[in-house]
Amino acid sequence: MTVETPFILLVEDHQKLRAGTTWQLREEGYAVQDADSPDAALEMMALQRQLPDLLLLDVRFPGRNGIDLIRQLREEERLPPTIIISGEASMSETLEAVRLGVYDFIEKPFTRERLLQSVRNCLEHASLKRELSVLQTRVGEEHAILGSSPLVAQLRERIERVAPANARVLIRGESGTGKELAANLLHRLSPRRDRPLVKINCAAIPPHLVEDELFGHARGAFTDAKYAKPGLFEEAHRGTLFLDEIGDMELTLQSRLLRVLEDGKVRRIGETQDRHVDVRVIAATNKNLEAMVREGRFREDLYFRLTAVPIDVPPLRLRPQDIPILVRHYLDLFCAENRRRRLTLDRDALARMERYTWPGNIRELRNVCEQLAIFGTDPVTVAQLPLSMVQHPAALHESGVLRLVETAPILPLRDFKEQCEKEYIESVLRRTNWNFVQAARLLDIQRTYLHQKIAALEIPKPGRVNEEEQDR
Repeated sequence: MTVETPFILLVEDHQKLRAGTTWQLREEGYAVQDADSPDAALEMMALQRQLPDLLLLDVRFPGRNGIDLIRQLREEERLPPTIIISGEASMSETLEAVRLGVYDFIEKPFTRERLLQSVRNCLEHASLKRELSVLQTRVGEEHAILGSSPLVAQLRERIERVAPANARVLIRGESGTGKELAANLLHRLSPRRDRPLVKINCAAIPPHLVEDELFGHARGAFTDAKYAKPGLFEEAHRGTLFLDEIGDMELTLQSRLLRVLEDGKVRRIGETQDRHVDVRVIAATNKNLEAMVREGRFREDLYFRLTAVPIDVPPLRLRPQDIPILVRHYLDLFCAENRRRRLTLDRDALARMERYTWPGNIRELRNVCEQLAIFGTDPVTVAQLPLSMVQHPAALHESGVLRLVETAPILPLRDFKEQCEKEYIESVLRRTNWNFVQAARLLDIQRTYLHQKIAALEIPKPGRVNEEEQDR
């Protein structure tokens, strides 16, 4: 069964009707599984990696009825688009089914045409609804900075205060932290929101083409210039121009950019006349521009022109409390895109994700969630996480070293080294269940030296440790 083939689950206790309906649907190319009771349907759904695209359900069964099944699936947030097939539903059952979101009723006995028309309409409606939901989520994602940490609250507040002004902004942050997201929000909250937000990635375009992209060219300016072309500055007139990865711009182009920022005029390649543009410039970089200025690789005057207001986007490792929110958001998004049931994470998997340092930041987290939405099973366990998260010791916060570097007050170097050593040794001991032989082997030191370190660093031992047994 391929992803493109709609999957229908038929729940009907009348054997002949169930067999006939299944045959009709399969003849139309649908993938069909059938069950003779709501309980059997629940067991079948538990074994499936994805929810049915459509649930065809009778109402009356011995014991639990179809409405009970709909209600349970709805409460568990895994109710597929549903069509009821019944000739015995009471008025109260009908009203309850409508309230619970059933798409259609088919009265028994029904014709093949009536069945297939209802199925086609329901699947088409569900597909449009799913696409709309994904689109709305993606549109919202462009304008939302997710998280409840103090760092994210500070970032939102700074953006909200700066957005209404016309000042140039330099967004700084590591790769994958969401600098473009911050630029989107700055534009959306600005008086220029109804005008274009034009973007260019200075690192993604060959250097000899960036000038043409920014400033445009006249007809005949070079061999292939058959038509005049406005540059991005002109396209962004009265709007916003976002210069991503500005640190990758060549020095010669930096001079031209500086001139535009100073007088608000651009000149297309091959022309002699300037054109006035009214553009708010937002730049972003993952590089240290101050160091580049000192090294002569970035113009100092341009640096000060761009940094009227600096905004720093924090890396994900500094805001671990936001990880559950981000994981939930992206898992739901990609599960919807891939027609998968909503996935949950067990406690250990979520704890591992919270401890991971996320060197690729939100972009990496997003990719991990997409992989889980495609390959994961519910609930997601540590074993399903990428090996880089599970095995790479530098990727975890468990040692406490990164936590210490980021949050500790400035200490004398000797004290800092001692604290790091203490936390790391204690972490290895915990992870080996205080097996001194194994811990010493992992640390590549003698067992006697490990005992000396434990005593010197005053590492507390849990009461359950039997040293003789653990030394074996």
